[in-house]
Amino acid sequence: MGVRIGVMIKNLEELSNWELRIIQGIINDSKLKLALFIKDGRTKNKETFKEQFTKFISTKNSIGQLVLNLQLLIERKLFFKAFQTIDKSILLQHLSTIDLIKLEPEEHDGIDFFNDEDSNTIAQNNLDVILKFGFNKIEGNILNSANFGIWSLLYADKSGNKFGPIAFWKVLHKEPSIEVSLQQLFLDSVQDKCLDKAYFNCLWSVVNTTDTVLEGSVSLILKNLRKLYNGTYTLPESIVSANERYTRPSLYSVFIYTYGFYSSLIRKGSKSLNIKYFGVRYQHWTLFLGKGNFITTDISKLRPVNQPIDEFWADPFLFQYGNKNYVFFETFCYKTKKGKLSCGIIENDQLTNIVDVLNLEYHLSYPFIFEEDGEIYLMPETLDNKRLEIYKCIHFPTKWELYTTAFEGEFVADASFYNDKEGQKWLFINKKEIPNLRLHSELFIYKVDSLKLNTLVPHTQNPVIIDTRTGRNGGAIFSYNNEIYRPSQRTVEGIYGRALNINKIKELTINSYIEENTMIFEPDFKNGLMSMHHLHQIDGLFVYDAAYKKSK
Repeated sequence: MGVRIGVMIKNLEELSNWELRIIQGIINDSKLKLALFIKDGRTKNKETFKEQFTKFISTKNSIGQLVLNLQLLIERKLFFKAFQTIDKSILLQHLSTIDLIKLEPEEHDGIDFFNDEDSNTIAQNNLDVILKFGFNKIEGNILNSANFGIWSLLYADKSGNKFGPIAFWKVLHKEPSIEVSLQQLFLDSVQDKCLDKAYFNCLWSVVNTTDTVLEGSVSLILKNLRKLYNGTYTLPESIVSANERYTRPSLYSVFIYTYGFYSSLIRKGSKSLNIKYFGVRYQHWTLFLGKGNFITTDISKLRPVNQPIDEFWADPFLFQYGNKNYVFFETFCYKTKKGKLSCGIIENDQLTNIVDVLNLEYHLSYPFIFEEDGEIYLMPETLDNKRLEIYKCIHFPTKWELYTTAFEGEFVADASFYNDKEGQKWLFINKKEIPNLRLHSELFIYKVDSLKLNTLVPHTQNPVIIDTRTGRNGGAIFSYNNEIYRPSQRTVEGIYGRALNINKIKELTINSYIEENTMIFEPDFKNGLMSMHHLHQIDGLFVYDAAYKKSK
């Protein structure tokens, strides 16, 4: 029969792309059943234009809101097209066959009050959960009309009174990230429970950030819906944290935001000209080599390796072969605008004998290299080819043949294997569902049968992390002081790979994954750095990358 789901909406035709993606995800999952639409049946306000205008003008900061709406319209029309990944017309034809009821709650001060008759009408549909896409804040026994209640997304700067668009205040204040909570609503709103959280990067545009947050929230909802049938759902004790109570954007705050937006636009245009006509290279990645343990080393004393000025090096991995220490890494050529895989030998704290390892028609990076049963394998990022590829070494280090593939047609990146103490192999990999999304937040784990990847058992909590601060892999998992650590990227402040995390893995089973962020390494150990996002640690040796604001 499946988990029966109801969806509260304003109008089917007005559903946004992210809402349609959630609905499509429900339809595609055989264990979920879209059972009911609950539509807002109230007619539109019949106030005259004069009455509406007078009411608007009398509202505090109405001019600021008007100017902001104009600015957001400009951003949408000129710079950031709306996501359109769902064929809306075809999906709406299917949705027209779903049962639909109309309710007309009484609205007072931004709160919709549902009577007992409304609640009983919904309860008769035997729903397991209701997703709230429409209506205002809810009061009444309707909150108890589904087995697992009504679920709603709460954004860190979107109060119950909806002051300002999602992300406005966070972008204005240049916050590093924005939090999204999936909450279960209760009769006493003070007791609303936080089911799960996600974090997304704050960018320089409200429209762009809002798109990132809304489209990224799709995975948060679908992940928790799956918990209802795989036995991992538990009602947490944590209460939804109090929201910041922002006022409606004033004309001054809108001016500050708009000034920042166009200043950023001018800077981006200036950078493009510098790149095209003067050969300036921004966020220029390079490698640093060190001996001992990265965690305890004073990395400010390390120097970057020598490299050609017309390319950057990133995503380094160490490999010992024939009594020599090799570093495999991404070489990005500024002329071709494509990455290839290279390697070099460590001699006197520098890389020598640089050779190309793998150079294909599509972009390559993250050369995760490993040995198993006497054979050497390479598992690079092949996002542009929309699949995961593993190569087997024919002649070290320059000849490789394709060994196996997985995740055909999917957007995957930065894959790493980890073998636990019981000898079980796990695959840690980053994924995204649609091309428009950034690939910084979602971490997936799979139980692996063999290197052929014939059987991949997904973790029941996938994606186990939805967090731009810690989600994306930043190198191979390593052991230190009998503890297991996963390096990860920290993409915040609108900057890709802003910093490097060291996360302690505390529990890993097919039903549970717990890690704790124990250290954050900022790119402040050398003048001119802006990012660092990758580390590989082996016994007595480590390598990491960092990026200068521009090439030196």
